[in-house]
Amino acid sequence: MVKHCLLFLFLFCQSISALAQIIEIDTSETAPPPIRRNVLTDDPEQRSNRPRSSTSRTASGRQSDYLLLHQLREIQTWSVAIEGGFRSDVSNLTNTFNRLVNSATQFKGVWSVLTGYTYRNAWAVETGYARSPIHLNITIANGNQPLVYTYQNSGSGIPLRIKRRIGFGKKAENGTGFWITGGAWLIPNGTKQLDDFKLIGYMYGGRGNRIDTLRLDNSTSTNQITGLAEAGFEYNVRISSSLELGGYLRKYWGIGDALRSDLIYSINKSSVQYASATANGTGWGFGMSLRYIYGKQHELKQQRDR
Repeated sequence: MVKHCLLFLFLFCQSISALAQIIEIDTSETAPPPIRRNVLTDDPEQRSNRPRSSTSRTASGRQSDYLLLHQLREIQTWSVAIEGGFRSDVSNLTNTFNRLVNSATQFKGVWSVLTGYTYRNAWAVETGYARSPIHLNITIANGNQPLVYTYQNSGSGIPLRIKRRIGFGKKAENGTGFWITGGAWLIPNGTKQLDDFKLIGYMYGGRGNRIDTLRLDNSTSTNQITGLAEAGFEYNVRISSSLELGGYLRKYWGIGDALRSDLIYSINKSSVQYASATANGTGWGFGMSLRYIYGKQHELKQQRDR
């Protein structure tokens, strides 16, 4: 009898053990959520520019930044720039009064402050304020010491410029390459009073007798608003992630006369002749620019672009 009881107890324990092995516990509702990895990182350009002493990043991490940087393409950038250089002013004279009067081309320094936007490193637009006076020159023969009169407008200008990348620079690194430019200026010439002049001279005969009296009168005025059209050529170099250095050469065409001088020349109050001298800003300009990029937007290059 005891043997039968022990056999029954052994079989019962074996069946309970088998059932315990197939029991599954569902913990899907109580399990903690999966850990998410943060995929947003600092701008690799900014990380690469930090001093090594201020970071403990490894060489492999810096190499990863380098590879990531070269997998990105600039879509848009926003910038501010300063320009400085020289430009010429050509004055037009209709009559020299037998070479008594002439007009010389002026070369003056100019500067500007601009803000710009670039799209896909191929198209750009910029505008701002330019300090670029238009000059009118009148030079009157007077022996070895000619009389020189130079007038200028208010000196202010508002340019609007569009630029297009050209040539082999298109495949260069972001921001580096050749550009052609075109644009227009609004020129508020001002309404300030300009000084007029009146000159008188005498012509003497063989015995020192005065035989003729010469008179030259001038009146100069400004037009309140005129304009300029321009076309140019630029080359820019990205010297850091946020700075560009460039040079430019531009041709300007005046739209309307900014300055006008009307001259009257007479001998003995008769034999009157007239002339006009005008300046509209036509000339050439060249100089350098320094551009600071304060905003960027990137996209990941496709496999065929790498």
